[in-house]
Amino acid sequence: MKHFIITVDTEGDNQWAWKPGMPITTRNAQYVERFQRLCERYGFPPVYLTNYEMILDDEFAAYLSQKCASGNCEIGMHIHAWNSPPDYELSNKFGGNPFITEYPDEIMKEKLTFLRKLIAEKTGVVPVSFRSGRWATNDKLFELLNEIGILVDCSITPGISNYTDKGFSVEHGNNYVKEPLEIRRIIGNLIEVPMTTHRVRTMSGSSIKNRARNVLLGKDLWMRPAVNSAEEMLKLIKVVEKQGIPYLEFMIHSTELMPGGSPYTKNQMQVERFYDRMEKVFETVTKSGYQGIMLRDYYELIKDRV
Repeated sequence: MKHFIITVDTEGDNQWAWKPGMPITTRNAQYVERFQRLCERYGFPPVYLTNYEMILDDEFAAYLSQKCASGNCEIGMHIHAWNSPPDYELSNKFGGNPFITEYPDEIMKEKLTFLRKLIAEKTGVVPVSFRSGRWATNDKLFELLNEIGILVDCSITPGISNYTDKGFSVEHGNNYVKEPLEIRRIIGNLIEVPMTTHRVRTMSGSSIKNRARNVLLGKDLWMRPAVNSAEEMLKLIKVVEKQGIPYLEFMIHSTELMPGGSPYTKNQMQVERFYDRMEKVFETVTKSGYQGIMLRDYYELIKDRV
């Protein structure tokens, strides 16, 4: 059986443009229902990896709770360490938003524990799935996730480097170029179900020079409509299937569902283009025999195999 997992980084509006001191709004919560209807139409229950400001939105928390109770979604955790309590001042050396892994071990644990407890209080659901903000991981983070009861992490992007992403007190993000696209046990009960990402040789590109480079060196492809076309995602599916990988992990940001919510969806036309890409992918994976599944259920399916 092949499985299709939809993950949603559920966070405040246009965090790409956020700077310290700016208010964080959550208007994008009003645009999630359309996406949820799309997922339900195809029988693909999404995993809403939810951060601090979004779970504070009472109406949205109630909506997620109701959908989760009916079996139509999962509520997981997504942490933006720079605005998730408790506050802790880091030394600003490089100007990027801080990775969770920049904080002292005890502060990391407090931030993770606080958010998990808050989500449980607001929704009645204790999350067991997690994605780190800005794809940041290290051994200590995994140790803490296992310690607090998280069962599935999905923060790793195989074949993709985030090394040039600057943090607040550290100069580089994670480099996952050598990470395999495979499910594996990390520590204790914690299992990694990495994003479906892969460097693939493709004719696609915005210019002749760009296309030539993508043919020779390959292009980083994601199951992510914000950065890849429907055609590129369908090509990625074929590559993954040839490798015998039994699942696809798709991701979006909740803010990409709203005009002006992200750099990728600045207006309604771009939002509609986004939905068109999702429809094409969802239709293809349905015809290819994939079954929708949530991370918590996928864990139960694979936990004794890894």
